[in-house]
Amino acid sequence: MDKVLAIATNDATELHGKKTGLWLSELTHFLDVIEAAGYGYDLASPRGGRIPLDEKSLDSLEKDPINAKYMAQSAFKSGLENSLKCSDVDAAQYVAIYLSGGHGTMFDFRQSRELQQLIGRFHAADKFLTGVCHGVSGFIDSTDAAGNLIVKGRHVTGFSNAEDTIAGVRKLMPFLLEDELKKNGALYQKNLVPFTARVEADGRVITGQNPQSAQGVGEKLVEELRRR
Repeated sequence: MDKVLAIATNDATELHGKKTGLWLSELTHFLDVIEAAGYGYDLASPRGGRIPLDEKSLDSLEKDPINAKYMAQSAFKSGLENSLKCSDVDAAQYVAIYLSGGHGTMFDFRQSRELQQLIGRFHAADKFLTGVCHGVSGFIDSTDAAGNLIVKGRHVTGFSNAEDTIAGVRKLMPFLLEDELKKNGALYQKNLVPFTARVEADGRVITGQNPQSAQGVGEKLVEELRRR
């Protein structure tokens, strides 16, 4: 079975009195699509081990059947507690990498040398680089084998400045994803209406704007994989 490597944050920085971390639906809604298409997955994180869940993302657990389904799976919950360490991953075992979101990623995706090196290995092997929302922060400084920025000149999306403002965390972020993507030459795209789904695909780079886009990223990845 072909597999996708899904990356999630190790960071649980407190924002407005609640701990951040992985925004659960940004992982589960993606996994639900790829598993339905016959692909497997492994969970990894910059440091390995526990993946914390954003407390706010659990508020809707009873209203989100996909979240509920995965949280009822012992294998999924075990993966959240015992994720692979990025430095230990063999990219050759996977067809794609997926960077899931949550505000925690803003504190450890871009900053992780191990994750940056792993993304470089996936890119060098001509595999798909995919991500959603704040998870796209992992691609800001990622480079190819020649040291060129992967996002430069590519159409990408990710959580917008407006969405961070609406979420009430703009001033709490170490940087703004939209601004930093633009600074590094990305052809950043976003919807005029915040929190509506948008997916950008440019070659083997597939990104989604916000939590509402995780399913679409999965669908686009499956579509591209089936074309191989």
